[in-house]
Amino acid sequence: MARTTDGPWFRESKDTWYVTVDGKSVSLRVRGEKNRPEAVRAWHRLLATSGPPRPASAPPGPSPTHSPSPPVMPSLPLAEVVADFLADARGRLKPSTVALYAADLDILSATAGTQPLDAISPALLTKWLAGMRRCGPTTKGMRLRSASAFFGWAVRMGYCPDNPAKKVDRPKERSRGAEAVISDADREKLLAKASTALTRVLIVLHGTGCRPGEAAKMTAADVRDGIVVLSDHKSDGTGRPRLIVPSKEVVALLRDLAAVTPTGPLLRTERGNPWTGRSITKAVVRLRGLAGVSATAYGFRHTFATDALARGIPDATVAALLGHSSTAMLHKHYSHLTSRPDVLKQAVDQVRKEEPPPPPPPEEVG
Repeated sequence: MARTTDGPWFRESKDTWYVTVDGKSVSLRVRGEKNRPEAVRAWHRLLATSGPPRPASAPPGPSPTHSPSPPVMPSLPLAEVVADFLADARGRLKPSTVALYAADLDILSATAGTQPLDAISPALLTKWLAGMRRCGPTTKGMRLRSASAFFGWAVRMGYCPDNPAKKVDRPKERSRGAEAVISDADREKLLAKASTALTRVLIVLHGTGCRPGEAAKMTAADVRDGIVVLSDHKSDGTGRPRLIVPSKEVVALLRDLAAVTPTGPLLRTERGNPWTGRSITKAVVRLRGLAGVSATAYGFRHTFATDALARGIPDATVAALLGHSSTAMLHKHYSHLTSRPDVLKQAVDQVRKEEPPPPPPPEEVG
């Protein structure tokens, strides 16, 4: 009995993908069971070039003179394409990024139900975002970016012709650091209520501007000549390790911790367990309640950037200290100079300061 299928199928004995055309197996010349996305693209190319099938009742003879309409590419169920996307992403992206995509796209799949991929329109995505009543604009924006990454991949792989997420109005996201700057007074209140273990973490965050997760990863082997070198950079698109330049206070602290903990993460809880980015974030949330201030773990990073810019350090240098490959993220999230009236006053004084009177002309000798 001839195999019937609406898409590519894999033959283990040949390690190759096939499709069935008029009851006959046709090789797509794509090898490897993991290469289904490439097989689907090959199938779509085959559909686009083969033209519509001739009806069985049609008599033999020359083809009609009019140009046949292009064949419609069959659309796979959304959930199936999402599974292919995540399988491909696991080989390219960090587990945390894949987990984020999986969570966001799972919500999209639940909204779409059994609809095929080509039924996902900008209107449906807009409705999907509007249904997130408990989510703020920042969360909605992140989920729309996940959807856009998925559809962009689907277009490149030949699953669909365009990306509907690009046609959706993006939620107006508030800068995540707009209200995150921690004043010196609030920092002192936090330190006064923090445990010894958490105090060490806050000192590192304040003195480096690093991410909480980066602070948690620091080991004695990472500290080289007063610089912390993390091979697991957050943005691995650069292909370079993350260089963290600590203040003198932090360098002394890390050296003391390295003497006690020569292997493994340097920053540990009171119980001796390594901190994680998530546990640091939660600990600061609890701490701010005790201290009676508004602060987040990421607020130390925002404050570091703001202070650096306020002191006239060039944008590119600040971006490098934060681990960014360009100044785009810096300008979007970290330049909160509007929260520093003293800096603005100094700036306007510089712009409008009175010019000194010109020196008197030299006296003529005669």
